[in-house]
Amino acid sequence: MTTSKSFGYARVSTTSQTNDRQLDRLTEAGIDRADIFEDKISGARQSRPGLDDLLSRVRPGDTITVASMDRLGRSALHVLSTLADLEERDIIVKSLKPGEDFTGPTGKLVRAVMTHVAEWERSMNAERVAEARAARAARAKDGEQIAGRPITAMTAENVKKIRQHKAKGRTVAEIVKLTGISRASVYRALAD
Repeated sequence: MTTSKSFGYARVSTTSQTNDRQLDRLTEAGIDRADIFEDKISGARQSRPGLDDLLSRVRPGDTITVASMDRLGRSALHVLSTLADLEERDIIVKSLKPGEDFTGPTGKLVRAVMTHVAEWERSMNAERVAEARAARAARAKDGEQIAGRPITAMTAENVKKIRQHKAKGRTVAEIVKLTGISRASVYRALAD
């Protein structure tokens, strides 16, 4: 016979922040401190060690309590996806924030509507990005970079400096130190 267990999860986005407020709320809600998993990492990161560890331990019938649902993911769609996965595994998720009860028929309806709104928002954003990229490409001059990070280190002048240093017998590490250009860019300039 197995018994259900209650766990907690707390997350802050940077190492300079603390989980103290969330931890206090979770322990006040009756979660044993030893059963609270935490991360100090952006919700945008795919892998969060504390959450990953928690998800590997929970079993059907267990409960995960969070201070707020946004602690579970990087976006509304990600949070809703995580909730759907946990529900499928028969794991209950509770939020200590008022109004964030997604259990029962009404909660499922709200969650479904929020999922569709989040998917629509993601599609609209993708369309806007594609339109902006196409407009920029239409205005671009020959050879102008239209997307991605600018390749500032690979100017003709910098490539020339790098090659001159290499011709004088300097190592890549020395060239990096002398020019302030990244190791990868130095190698790229030497390979061209």
